[in-house]
Amino acid sequence: MSTDEPSAINRWLAKIPVSWIGRLFLVSGLLFWVGGAYQSITGLDHDRSLEEKGRVVEGTVLEKVAGRKSTGRSSKNIYAVEFRFSPSRGEAVTSKVELDKEVWEQLQVAGPIFVTYLPGEPEIHRVEGQDAEFQLWKLFLAVAGGGVMLYVSTLLLSDEPRRDHAR
Repeated sequence: MSTDEPSAINRWLAKIPVSWIGRLFLVSGLLFWVGGAYQSITGLDHDRSLEEKGRVVEGTVLEKVAGRKSTGRSSKNIYAVEFRFSPSRGEAVTSKVELDKEVWEQLQVAGPIFVTYLPGEPEIHRVEGQDAEFQLWKLFLAVAGGGVMLYVSTLLLSDEPRRDHAR
């Protein structure tokens, strides 16, 4: 069923001014940069605080789960562990993290797991073998993604006056 008539959605999209789309890309790019900066700064702060002020306690492995995680067209194996630990003062904290296969295989259900946590903020914690919160690839993704969006926005916004005059 081929027709030269554009669909209703295509006609609607054709009516949207290019400047609106350019502004949408501009805002999206800025949000990408702000979000990436926030994630990087808080990740670095948490990592540094855990190294300097963290306390290590022995927790208990509650459950081990292995499975596959689909992300778009690809999928990967994941190895997660649910655990519980009790800070020196306060209620027990239960959490779940993904680990490398080698670390995951060494843990046993009902066995020990070593947790580093921040006194006064036990929700900020890391288990032995878990990756640091700050990872350079996340920062790169935010900078590159935001940069591409900002570049596209400048192309769309700088092209708008020429398109209006051409009509």
